[in-house]
Amino acid sequence: MIKLLRKYNTILILTSLILAIVFGILTPWIFQHIKFLGDLFLNLLKLFALPLICSALIATLGNMGHNLNALRSLAKGALIYMIISEVIAVTIALVLFNMLNPGYGVDSALILHGETYTPINQGHLNLSEFILSIFPNNIFDSLAKFNLLPVVVFSIIFGTACAISGKKGSPIISFFEASKDVSTICLYGVMSIAPLGIFALVGNGIAESSIRGNLYNNFAALIAFVLVLILGLLIHALWQFVLVLFITKDKPFTTLKQVFPLLSTAFATSSSIASIPIAMETADKLNSNPRVTRFMLPLCASINLGGMMMYEVAAALFFTQVLGIHLSLGYQILLAFACILGGMAEGGIPETSMVSLVVIFKIVNVPLSAISILLPLDRIIDRLRTMVNIFGNLCGVIIVSRFIKEE
Repeated sequence: MIKLLRKYNTILILTSLILAIVFGILTPWIFQHIKFLGDLFLNLLKLFALPLICSALIATLGNMGHNLNALRSLAKGALIYMIISEVIAVTIALVLFNMLNPGYGVDSALILHGETYTPINQGHLNLSEFILSIFPNNIFDSLAKFNLLPVVVFSIIFGTACAISGKKGSPIISFFEASKDVSTICLYGVMSIAPLGIFALVGNGIAESSIRGNLYNNFAALIAFVLVLILGLLIHALWQFVLVLFITKDKPFTTLKQVFPLLSTAFATSSSIASIPIAMETADKLNSNPRVTRFMLPLCASINLGGMMMYEVAAALFFTQVLGIHLSLGYQILLAFACILGGMAEGGIPETSMVSLVVIFKIVNVPLSAISILLPLDRIIDRLRTMVNIFGNLCGVIIVSRFIKEE
């Protein structure tokens, strides 16, 4: 039964979205009685978010130990490129959504569902206080309070230590790999009830917006969000493409012709990992260093997800704008930093959008019901993000190939 639900999950989600809109407009009163189904879905999603992120992050970093020791200079070049790429991705999102402000003027009832919203206390971001906040004296207290940034930082340090320890860390890495697999199964189970949860959450938001007479403005704002995000993804892909052309001196159309099969595969599969074989073949055709290609592409598919990080920042800014909250520059930098750190864990997680948005929305105190608004849109956006991610990874391979020193 679960396999059947997973197979037709996308169709069911889109169907539930359409039904939620229809019933939200025609019979808004029914959602007063089924709102708890949406809350149940969000609680289950939140329940498995932390164990999944922690275990995936520790396992990913722990398994890098062998490669990092054997390919030190190559790893250094790859990591430098990935960090630069990710920083640029989140910066693009910050600039675009602060300039265009697509979320202002939207009725907050779309995500609040009649609940009272408590704005985050941004205060004055003191550097010493910030550093102490991400290194607490009790990580279990952070887990209990769902303070996510300290948990992510702890997982990075712990996973790195597992990588350094070599064979001694293997049992621990195996444990967290198993934990990731089990948590993944749990997440698949949660996603099987996603259509029902989305029907309740979206329908309730549509009902309230319809009653207030703001339904048209809300839909227009969501379309604006998607368009601004697509613009950001195009800019992110463009700077990498221009850099590749500058380094290789190749003709743009010749390069695009070689890359087209990879982009079409990425769009069709919506998976960076599934696109790796074609990405390797494309990289070889573009005369990249085979050693760089075989090392970087699998690594980048796991932790270089600039498109995903841009999406997280964009979604957080959009919904804080919907709630009428202007985040300070310091808090936005903190948000971007959290997206980069959390993104390292997302390559090995299915339904990454759901898990990562739980983390990011918690940081800016956006109600998790906002996820239900994005989930149907995410099925399309995810394919575009995957194209940008795998294209960026390919560009990174070509760029690093030109500068890496053979050992």
